[in-house]
Amino acid sequence: MKRIIYFTLVSTLLYSCNVENSNQDFEEVSNFIASQFDFFTNSSLEQAKNTFSADAVLIGTDEAEYLSGWTEIEPSIIGQLAIEDPKFLTRDLNIVMSDAGDMASYTQLLDFTFSVEGDSGEINNVRNSGVVKKINGEWKIVQIHWSIGVQGQAVEYEY
Repeated sequence: MKRIIYFTLVSTLLYSCNVENSNQDFEEVSNFIASQFDFFTNSSLEQAKNTFSADAVLIGTDEAEYLSGWTEIEPSIIGQLAIEDPKFLTRDLNIVMSDAGDMASYTQLLDFTFSVEGDSGEINNVRNSGVVKKINGEWKIVQIHWSIGVQGQAVEYEY
């Protein structure tokens, strides 16, 4: 009987520690994903560099927007930092955590308002997905995808 009580107590303790770590990891990754656009808002190349892993992959809507590694991503970020007063409104965030709690994939939709040389713009329903990984104790983007949906069916297939 003592063995059963001991086993139950140890199992409960181990499970509760695992759930607490899992909740902490999920909260950390949620906060990181929510702050991933701060480099835009702060117009900071250094902050962008700290947001992406060195070997990150960025995939955009345009054909040329398949960038691999920070050396390819950096010129794109520099060009994008010319955007003034960027604001992001995100919704429908879905996060899938790895069992180890050190990697997660996510999807979300966002609306993006901005100015360029005094002209304001707005892009709605941008699809944003990615994979983030905890590297040396810090969350980093290892893969990110942005796209704007096209009206109609881009590729013919039957469903």
